[in-house]
Amino acid sequence: MKIVAGLGAVEDYQTLVQAGADEVFCGYVPHSWNKKYGNLMPLNRREVLYYHVQIGTFSEMKILSKMMNAMGVPVTITFNALYYTEKQYEEIAEMISQLMAIGFTRYIIADIGLLIFLRQKGIDCNIHISGEMGEVNRLTFSILKPYDISRMIFHRQNTIQDIKSCIAENQNETIEYEAFFLNERCQFHGGFCNSMHCDELTHMCRVPYQLVPMKNENDRLDIPRTEPGEIPDVVGGTGCGLCALPLLKDAGVTHLKIVGRGNYVECMTRDIKYARRAIQIMEEDTSSYQQRIIELLGGQCSHDCYYV
Repeated sequence: MKIVAGLGAVEDYQTLVQAGADEVFCGYVPHSWNKKYGNLMPLNRREVLYYHVQIGTFSEMKILSKMMNAMGVPVTITFNALYYTEKQYEEIAEMISQLMAIGFTRYIIADIGLLIFLRQKGIDCNIHISGEMGEVNRLTFSILKPYDISRMIFHRQNTIQDIKSCIAENQNETIEYEAFFLNERCQFHGGFCNSMHCDELTHMCRVPYQLVPMKNENDRLDIPRTEPGEIPDVVGGTGCGLCALPLLKDAGVTHLKIVGRGNYVECMTRDIKYARRAIQIMEEDTSSYQQRIIELLGGQCSHDCYYV
């Protein structure tokens, strides 16, 4: 099983690779796009300008390409907004052509319309279907079959049984399968989330809320104000799949996603090392796996499980 790590800045690539990442993914949003569309129509699900969450210049992409060639760890570029306009399809296709010319051949895409457009344009890039696309089931694979996808990324709400069933039903042995493994677990489904993830607003999933019964539609919701809980400073503090690793492997998952675009590089390095150690433990002995993971974490479980 391979570890796929999120990258927020070019200078962190070498650090993540040396920590043990097998692949890296990152966003690319040139200034020309921000100047034209702002962050209301982003290229991917990171509408952020204040800190390093994506790469903003083509010159940096050239540097990253040289680093990728030198270290041999592939980089996948995200263009995974939920939808784009027809005019933007043309602009994105041109952008991808420019990136392919300097060595980037792999792209994460959520908008099926963009996927079809790229294939109709004859752009023969390697496409990973984003977890932001929407629901994933056996019909999803049959719909996508004509478009030559190379990897399916299961979304955050897929259970292990969902994943196992989809992989077992799919007859295409060349497709890889990626599942969320560490960080940024969300109670919402990314494919149906239209909130902004930007500098000015708190993420919708971080806003405190309560579910209360209503006697009729005119009842006023008087929800007491609460402060969001602090994120525990432990591995998987915002989402963890460590204990489920043997089940993910048994289901057929080939790649483990460590979400981290915009995260501190020290935290990403730690997460990659723990994921690498977890894989080693699983390969040594699955019978005592969970107990050894608890020992590895020093008993500090985040209690924020992706898979329960």
